[in-house]
Amino acid sequence: MRTVYALFVGIDDYPGRHRLRGCVNDARDAESWLRRQSGRLTPVVRTLHDRQASRAAVLAAVEQHLGRSGPQDTALFWFSGHGSEHRTDDPREATGWAQALACQDSLEPDGQPMLQDTELGALLDGIAARGTHVVAILDCCHSGGATRESGFGPPGATGRGVAWQPWWPVPDTARDSGGDGPEPARHVLLAACRPRELAHENDIDGRVRGYFSHALLGALDRLGPSASYGALHALAEERVRSRTPFQHPELRGPEDGGFLSGTPVPSRREGAAEPFLLRHTTSGWEVNCGQAHGLRAAGAEFTLLGGLASRTVVVRQVQPEYCLVEPQGWQPGPDARLLAHPVTPTALAFTPAAVTLAGDPAAVHLLTKAMNGVPALAHGGYGLPLRVDVAGGWARVSGGAGHPVPDLPLRSRADAGRVVDCLAHLARWHHILELHNPDPWLSSLVRVTVERTSVGGVSYGADGEIVCGYTMDGREPQVKVGIHNTSDRQLWCVLLDLTDGYACSPHLYEGEFVAPGKVGLARRGEPVYLRLPPGRALVRGAFARDWLKVIVTENELNLAPFRLPAWPPAGSGEGARGEEAAGGGGLLRLTAPSYGRDAGGPVHDVGRWGTAQVVVRTEVT
Repeated sequence: MRTVYALFVGIDDYPGRHRLRGCVNDARDAESWLRRQSGRLTPVVRTLHDRQASRAAVLAAVEQHLGRSGPQDTALFWFSGHGSEHRTDDPREATGWAQALACQDSLEPDGQPMLQDTELGALLDGIAARGTHVVAILDCCHSGGATRESGFGPPGATGRGVAWQPWWPVPDTARDSGGDGPEPARHVLLAACRPRELAHENDIDGRVRGYFSHALLGALDRLGPSASYGALHALAEERVRSRTPFQHPELRGPEDGGFLSGTPVPSRREGAAEPFLLRHTTSGWEVNCGQAHGLRAAGAEFTLLGGLASRTVVVRQVQPEYCLVEPQGWQPGPDARLLAHPVTPTALAFTPAAVTLAGDPAAVHLLTKAMNGVPALAHGGYGLPLRVDVAGGWARVSGGAGHPVPDLPLRSRADAGRVVDCLAHLARWHHILELHNPDPWLSSLVRVTVERTSVGGVSYGADGEIVCGYTMDGREPQVKVGIHNTSDRQLWCVLLDLTDGYACSPHLYEGEFVAPGKVGLARRGEPVYLRLPPGRALVRGAFARDWLKVIVTENELNLAPFRLPAWPPAGSGEGARGEEAAGGGGLLRLTAPSYGRDAGGPVHDVGRWGTAQVVVRTEVT
């Protein structure tokens, strides 16, 4: 049974006009919810309310209580209270502002310093680096940046934010130079609002509560402790949005991770996580898939998974970040409106990959049968040209833009299913690579730069590639990657790293608002290490490619569709799946609807989103 080390901080008793009324209620209700899960979890709880929650006490509890957790444990930090922000020239802060939490002794003249975003984030990430799953839930103003007084609110609501006080020191911008090796584990953040927004509390059902805390605990009651972070955020965000249009809760972390565990939550029978969710909003039924994910026009369809697997919804309106849908031939009951439903695209206005099969007739017959019913793939056509050559019990897949795919065995139906999975994987990767908005307006306002550091060289090839070379003594090149917003408006950006091993990940820059004229730095300004993948010899002339692709919108995007492991996925065995499970392929099962019409139609209202992209070639010189 998983042990959860939990620290609940609730502060109402701030001095004078800064006093709040619902934070201790939030902390107590959250503690009560966790203790009710004791049959599934082992809670180890520490609470700090009001005057107990001094800066020294909060830091000590994070380090000594949450720090007791180890691998296979969870550390939960819940804070309800005031937050604040200050202007900064720190290049790591793309908004131009830094955030902090107000402890109980921070608001008196000459009081203790605020708990800075960088300070708290480093403590939580240090615990995560030891193998603990770490979750921070912050119900305070500016909380979207509080682990890393402006705005509006609804009538009667109180903002949980204070203006920066003159006795609070502003931290310097010194930072570590970064490190080699894989990306370290980081904490998950569920925040009450965006970094520049206020969070609010108000009387809800006879008690003063934070809008976000009340919504999140309500979502946990409906979905249970095994729900994914994405589903919890979707429900909580909509509940807050129904109360005020000025507060937008944020999720920083894997959408498919299970709450308090981080383990991916499966939603398909085959066990894979589904990247899209259907929920009911004040505007109607909504799926978190939009133009920036590749959805082009009305008419596309999504099919519900699980117990409602035979039911579909049809897209009626497409926005950059989401789409509005209507149930097709069924009517959701009242309970369905209180849940987030996993869905998969089953009819999108995309051309499937055009697959050519050649070689041994019996093996080609096996592949033909395995491809049937896999809508990302077609026998011929005008889509991405992929080819499979079969000889001697082996299949060679070609046609992708990345590194050559290792040959796959082809002697059985299970082997054929794995070859088809490979084809679907490559099709999915190429759909992400080729995302672009036909209207170039927003794309022209953002650019990606790759700058050299003291390690390795940077030059430009004749074909426009950015060439980064190993040093003479064999060290990997290190570069500084920036996302430049040259517009006069705040834009939300995510940086995707598409590797030539057919992986895609947003880990370099996992979605952040970038202020006008500012630069968002990959890895918060630490060097980006470039290296050849394992298995490629470090000999002169050897190289690897990365496509660094920025997707820019005016609001946050669902990032789950952009997470794709390299091929072959780690831990997957040859011939591990039979024909019945073949071709799941993850994202974007692309086909026309079964009743014979084209999905979608001409592109209209392409929306305010865009892309920018550079190609980086890492080579041994």
